[in-house]
Amino acid sequence: MSLSIELRTIVRSKPRKDKMTHGPTHVSSKGICIYCGKSNCRLTDEHILPYFLGGQHILKDASCDRCAKITSKFELEVGRNLWGDARVSFGAPSRRKNKRPKFFMHPNKYAPNHPIKVPFDEYPAPMIFYRMQPAGILVGLPSSENQAATWELTSIADNDKLNKFKFKYGVDAIAKFKHVPDSFARLLIKIAYGQVLSSLDPGDFNPICLPYILEEGRNYSYVVGGRWDLPSPQVGVGYSLSTNCVKFPSKLLLIVEVRLVSNCGTPAYHVVVGDVTGESEIAKVLSKVEATIFIEVKENHHYLKPSDPDFHWMPARWPLPAWQ
Repeated sequence: MSLSIELRTIVRSKPRKDKMTHGPTHVSSKGICIYCGKSNCRLTDEHILPYFLGGQHILKDASCDRCAKITSKFELEVGRNLWGDARVSFGAPSRRKNKRPKFFMHPNKYAPNHPIKVPFDEYPAPMIFYRMQPAGILVGLPSSENQAATWELTSIADNDKLNKFKFKYGVDAIAKFKHVPDSFARLLIKIAYGQVLSSLDPGDFNPICLPYILEEGRNYSYVVGGRWDLPSPQVGVGYSLSTNCVKFPSKLLLIVEVRLVSNCGTPAYHVVVGDVTGESEIAKVLSKVEATIFIEVKENHHYLKPSDPDFHWMPARWPLPAWQ
């Protein structure tokens, strides 16, 4: 979809789906570690979306061992601690399926010392997500102001499975998970960075998001956020990644929208991945990037963010504090 904004006017054209929502894709190696830039070392393949979520899009020979260890840590935090039971319950991909538990020991409020032994395929484990406000950088907050305390937990569950469980076992299903907001945010940032690198090279843009992938303890809410309301399910789409470009005079923003388990009405997130400065550099990037949405703002002082929640990923004002 191509949009043009001038004097608060939005013109829409026919949308198209981003290639990252479909079939297996292998992106050629950049020749260096996409995170630290190291070369002349062993590089391993990097799934843009984790394998445990069904991700089939791969950056070939993309991560050195050190950076792979960093990213694997927070991926596993999400995959095992936030979504572990749900992945087992719904048979999500795993490289260790033979080690998965067959039964879930569900608490029994009528006999606390005798939990209910439930086959995992009957246990209606929910997938836990976070509802987020827009990223701090997009609404003019300083990088020190952390919004993570405002994020709210929300769950996606199979209602049919819930009803069958209660009918058979006589109790309401109870979920257990570990609250891992930082790891969840870093996972979104990593996914978004990989999405941009499916069509650009690391040197094509300034990777604003990169320190947030590599360093613990960052204010992740500064570059990652979301749409507060839950958009409609995308029927038949397991996950959706969209590279969106907003061009201001002499500045281009690269923002990725991420939806995981899109067919279940899950939250929509956005990540400010990077920027490009200078008209010649912008033209170079625009000739390469596979943008789902491109918006050009003709005059900074006439800029106004669209009120449509579909544009949750656009900045609320311009210039942003990071570029003032």
